[in-house]
Amino acid sequence: MTAEIAILNKLAVALAADSAVTISTGAREEKIFDSADKLFELSRNDPIGIMIYNGMEFAEVPFQTIINKFRAECDAFRTVENAASRFLHYLNSTGVGAPDRVKHNQIEQVVTPLLKKFEERRQQAMIEYFQNIPSDAVADQINMSILAISNNILSNFKQAIDRLPDANFVGDGPLEFDDFTVNAIRRLVAENLGMPTDSEEQLVELSKSYLTKGSLSSSLTGTVITGFGSGEIFPTLISYEIDGMACNRLKYMKTNAVDIDRQGKRAAVIPFAQKEMVERFLYGIDVSIQNDISEFCVNSVNTLTESLLSRVQFDDPSAKQELEREAQSAEQAFIEGLTQKSFQAIRSAQQAEIEDMVEFMPKPELAKMAEALVNLTSIKRKVSRGFETVGGPIDVAVISQSEGFIWVKRKHYFDPELNARYFQRAQSKQNRLQETAHATASDIGPSSGPTDGQRDAEASIEQQAGPPR
Repeated sequence: MTAEIAILNKLAVALAADSAVTISTGAREEKIFDSADKLFELSRNDPIGIMIYNGMEFAEVPFQTIINKFRAECDAFRTVENAASRFLHYLNSTGVGAPDRVKHNQIEQVVTPLLKKFEERRQQAMIEYFQNIPSDAVADQINMSILAISNNILSNFKQAIDRLPDANFVGDGPLEFDDFTVNAIRRLVAENLGMPTDSEEQLVELSKSYLTKGSLSSSLTGTVITGFGSGEIFPTLISYEIDGMACNRLKYMKTNAVDIDRQGKRAAVIPFAQKEMVERFLYGIDVSIQNDISEFCVNSVNTLTESLLSRVQFDDPSAKQELEREAQSAEQAFIEGLTQKSFQAIRSAQQAEIEDMVEFMPKPELAKMAEALVNLTSIKRKVSRGFETVGGPIDVAVISQSEGFIWVKRKHYFDPELNARYFQRAQSKQNRLQETAHATASDIGPSSGPTDGQRDAEASIEQQAGPPR
């Protein structure tokens, strides 16, 4: 896990990300390192950045490697949305080229939790059935009852899955299941369950349906892409959560789409991953507190109603029933008003107050605010029980039209004074870029300032060298 923040106004975008990364084996958290890179420049031609959270690899390729290769190969982007779409297609091509073992593992990460949950429900129902089985039951009746139990649980799971939102997949048209995916699902069904043959094919179909839905696995990776395309005056932010490949197509869900504009939203503060402390600071309330308050109100109102009704004497039983119905209706209206109106009103008022100030913040203040909000979550994790899943150095960058992608704070794992050859290689790369830029400029004609190639070269060496020590 991690904590990341994006702050946007009409002038710039400030991004901040911590450096903690948790190494897990299955459901167990084994080790935490505080030196991971999660914030990157996405394009050398346009001021666009990217942050990642949760998963640090895709198809067993580190995201840092994928992003570096994408940055080296991509062209200019007119909009951030165009850059985000191109990056998803680039990930898709990476996933298509993965070995079959990797593709199978990605299917397993999504399907296996569903199968295990189904088997737990089935085993529990079977235990209850055999505890109350009639003494005169014969084998055929028992087998029919076992099959009926499985089918009933399957029906309940199917109804729950049908209510889930559909996932998005790179490419056109609906997802078409190939033999590889279907066979992988059948193997997983056989490995995780011991159920009647008549139900196995139904569970395969259930798993196929689940793959197409937007319920993502714990191995998902969040991507936040933001900045300015060449045709944009104000910044845009688009974020996705991606969850591996299904039938050779990348599965993803869009989680945010913010377009700063004079006619619409003029500022935004958006937390990612572990965001409860940021929401509590910004809005005065977070989801956890909302749930606690809602649960307290539900229990208190119900207890109060029962206490009052128990003290009232009714001559007519129908009058009591009518009052109970009215009380239940009033309880429901109160809880709905609390959860759907009051909480939202509190958040909206606090959010508007914050965004009114963010709209006019200069770039240095945006960077300071972004760093402070990530640090707030880091401190909370430090003084709380459990692993410090947010921590380490905080990387901060500001993206603007005038300066492009600028590192405000950036960690390094090496000492620049001990790596003179690294900077010689970076200088050689800069010289090659400048030669290309000069050649392009001579073809176009005289210019009154540095060319795009020169600016890209300068940005490249600055980004690789980092801030002075």
